[in-house]
Amino acid sequence: MEISVDQKEMKLQLRQKTAMPLLWIGIVSIVMFFAALTSAVIVSKSSGNWQLFKMPITFLYSTITIVLSSVSYWFAIKAAKNNQLTALKNGVLLTLLFGVLFAVLQFVSWSRLLDQEIFLVGSVSGSYLYVLTAFHLAHLTGGIISLIVVYIKSISSVYNSENLLGLQLSSTYWHFLGGLWVYLYLFLNFIAL
Repeated sequence: MEISVDQKEMKLQLRQKTAMPLLWIGIVSIVMFFAALTSAVIVSKSSGNWQLFKMPITFLYSTITIVLSSVSYWFAIKAAKNNQLTALKNGVLLTLLFGVLFAVLQFVSWSRLLDQEIFLVGSVSGSYLYVLTAFHLAHLTGGIISLIVVYIKSISSVYNSENLLGLQLSSTYWHFLGGLWVYLYLFLNFIAL
């Protein structure tokens, strides 16, 4: 049974109406999750069993990297709106590379924590640092997967000024992850530790 052109158009319109609200529901649930974790950090810190230590500088480097990734994604979206498909592909690829570099820097940061003898178990503050950064990295993995999909579709010239939905969904999630990391970095650096 073949789907008519009108049915395809209706499905596309329904997807466009529901996709962004569904993404925002997911984002709100992630915000609530991290709000609960950071609240738990504040409560635990006041209990008195809290070890202070310096966050490795590589966490700062990863913060700079994720901010740069948001900038490159912003340029990619702008390129798509102007039908500059080569600039779109390059912007998405650069964002993807920054995302992978961010993940690598997180692992390097954990290694530096181990060098300071800050472990997942044994230090309440260290445990929270690992848990917060690991959960962020888990959500970032979803963002990297979306970037791979967007990059493949941009190579296939799926996106242009008329068709931006997948690009906008991925971009919104990616910018959210960047903002979430900046919040976590500032929280951990200036409030928790």
